Amino acid sequence: MTKDVSLRLIGEAPQRLWGMEMAEWQRRAWTKAGASGLDRDRGRLVLEADRVLSPALQRALLAEPGAALMVEEAGVRRLVALHLPDGVTDDDALAAMVGQDDPDAARLSDAGCRVGGVTDFAGDYDAALRKREAPYALSLGRAGTRAVEARLFRGSYKGVTDLVTKYAWPWPAFHATRACAVLGISPNTVTTASLVLVGVAFWLFWTGAWLPGIVAAWAMTFLDTVDGKLARTTMSYSRWGDIYDHGIDLIHPPFWYWAIWQGVSAQPGGPAQGWLDAALAVILAGYVLNRVEEGLFIKWFGFHIHVWRPLDSFAREITARRNPNMVIFTVAVLLGAPGWGLVAVAGWTLFWLVFHAARLGQARAARGTVTSWMEG
Repeated sequence: MTKDVSLRLIGEAPQRLWGMEMAEWQRRAWTKAGASGLDRDRGRLVLEADRVLSPALQRALLAEPGAALMVEEAGVRRLVALHLPDGVTDDDALAAMVGQDDPDAARLSDAGCRVGGVTDFAGDYDAALRKREAPYALSLGRAGTRAVEARLFRGSYKGVTDLVTKYAWPWPAFHATRACAVLGISPNTVTTASLVLVGVAFWLFWTGAWLPGIVAAWAMTFLDTVDGKLARTTMSYSRWGDIYDHGIDLIHPPFWYWAIWQGVSAQPGGPAQGWLDAALAVILAGYVLNRVEEGLFIKWFGFHIHVWRPLDSFAREITARRNPNMVIFTVAVLLGAPGWGLVAVAGWTLFWLVFHAARLGQARAARGTVTSWMEG
């Protein structure tokens, strides 16, 4: 990527995005994408002030001096962003073309620019979020703030994830994320609240208070969705925030299973103690081994096992991770059988341990290069 490319905004954008003035949101977003900052007078990447670009498109424009992004709206072609080419003497004259309808394409070409649309500069596969997402260049003035916020929120979601996160949480999480952004609540504050709920759920499970424990556990999983979306939409994510959030995600589930085992062991009825002991051992061992399988797949093939084939992406929705396991346990509690819920989670864990081991073996035995179906 070209070094020290700063951003210059053209025009006015009175709207606020995720509770922030547009200039501040743009500064954050482009800095995350690799720009050196905001320079209102001499920035080399010239952009319409109210224009929101997808991250892949931002990175592509920053990497290519001379990139001239054109979009068609209402039948009119408009120059919305321009990375000023190196060695051009009339920078200000070229920059003034940004925001023009039907600009002089020949003039841009003579200056060494490559004119193209969003798909000419960026693809639609996001490896980090394990999803396909068409690149975009949205105008707040044309699309409206709420529509752009909704688009950014959808873009912050992983494409391959569990069924609760994918289907149950998006609508309430959007409104909670927007409320946190407007109120100035940081992602790490939300993560800290989820950590508190980890402890509350642990204690309630330990004491056999099943329904309050389930409520606390699901509230924690909801906040676990909100913190990441808040970080991405407000462009406030950080290395520490990522470690903090994912560290909690990685560590707490075994403690919940242990607490559930303690709670059901202290109550009469249900499965024999031997069944409960075996269930806890299978769940804990499976929790570790499933992640070993995923790590080996990444080591051998360079991408996540859950995006190898469509089957694997579907499997991620229901595989024995925290949320699907909590669905099983919640149903068991509502049926008055928490102990058998723990046993059912153990059976589910064992099934998926074998399944992923088989998929790992199939990938190793596959002929040719193993690639993700999403890259095609």
